[in-house]
Amino acid sequence: MFLTRIGFGVILILFPLYLPIPKTQSALAAAVTAIYPLVEGVSALPVGAYVDLRGRRKVFVAGLGLIAILSLLIGLSNNLLLVGGAHGLEGLAAAMVTVASLTMITDMTVVTNRGVGMGGFDLANLGGYGVGIVLGVAFSSVFADDLGASFLVVSAILGVSAVVVFFILREPAHISQGRRSLKQMYSSLTSDVAAILPVWFSLTVVLGFYIFLPRLAARMGKTDLSQSAPVILLGLVLLGAGAILFGRLSDKIGRTNTMVIGALGEIGFLIVLPEVFGPLVSIPPGTPWIDSYNMVGPLIIVAGFLFFLGSALVPSILAYIGDRAAKEFRGSAMGLYSLMLSAGIAVGLVLAGIADDLGGVQAVFYSAAIIFSGLSLTSGYLLYRNKQFENSATVLKKSSSNVG
Repeated sequence: MFLTRIGFGVILILFPLYLPIPKTQSALAAAVTAIYPLVEGVSALPVGAYVDLRGRRKVFVAGLGLIAILSLLIGLSNNLLLVGGAHGLEGLAAAMVTVASLTMITDMTVVTNRGVGMGGFDLANLGGYGVGIVLGVAFSSVFADDLGASFLVVSAILGVSAVVVFFILREPAHISQGRRSLKQMYSSLTSDVAAILPVWFSLTVVLGFYIFLPRLAARMGKTDLSQSAPVILLGLVLLGAGAILFGRLSDKIGRTNTMVIGALGEIGFLIVLPEVFGPLVSIPPGTPWIDSYNMVGPLIIVAGFLFFLGSALVPSILAYIGDRAAKEFRGSAMGLYSLMLSAGIAVGLVLAGIADDLGGVQAVFYSAAIIFSGLSLTSGYLLYRNKQFENSATVLKKSSSNVG
């Protein structure tokens, strides 16, 4: 998972420079970038079903190898159709790696430690994005005359990794119930899992907005992000460390309580971010850290704390889904997770491009805050309603027992 996100992290930085799209067409650039998560989402459900039927290991290895081949194709030419097509197929490969890895984590954990396990997954996920972003910034300078070479380097790394994983990864023990239709598999999901989907979808929409940030910076005329890259990497490390901490906390105080902490932090961060984004990406290369801090101001500390709180969301949601997924349908449940992730990112990218064209930086982040708040409240209501139904059913059961 770490390695696949390195590739996508490089893409986030280099695509605005590599694709032959004018800076004034943000919506088109966002749409091309969104092909990847869109295909990942479409393929997530059948990939999840296949993982349940045929196993985790082979799907994971095949996905990693496919990403290596497609990165090679992207590096050979920046033709918009070629890059868009290869980028889309990378979405299929990403679904294979993501669903298989999440299912293996669920197989190897139990309720009392699943939160920290999912936190580890999120740490690897975010760490991969962070390393990819740093590499992308470095490649934009090292390979300035031939950006395609950057993707060739990524392809080589992923190709070697696929070979190594093929020999060292073992299939975890799991339950399989034989061939089932997609409808049968997904009808087994509980109302609790369905209730959590709005907040998960809203979080992935926000992630799509975040992925749009390099394009937003490029439109502001900030193509050299070398000074901002360490800050971005530090933020991702902070988010990953928070995922481990809050994953463990969710094992102790419960999944939904931890989700509330994360939701409050995420909303606060989206409100504060417009004030720090411009100064952050405007820091000149070579500026000392103290001077960089003075240019952004103390609000960056507040933003960092809220960002840290937001890290509570992913591990608690993933652990919640894993807790309630039937053992024989864990791949299908994680396929649903990947579908929501991909659909949300795709929607977020497109909405971010539209918001940027209409209202600039503030419109982008404030619209993200509104979307996240509304869908989070929807999940809160659905979970509350499910709890009320459970309480009513318990009371009726006790009454029936007393009458008997």
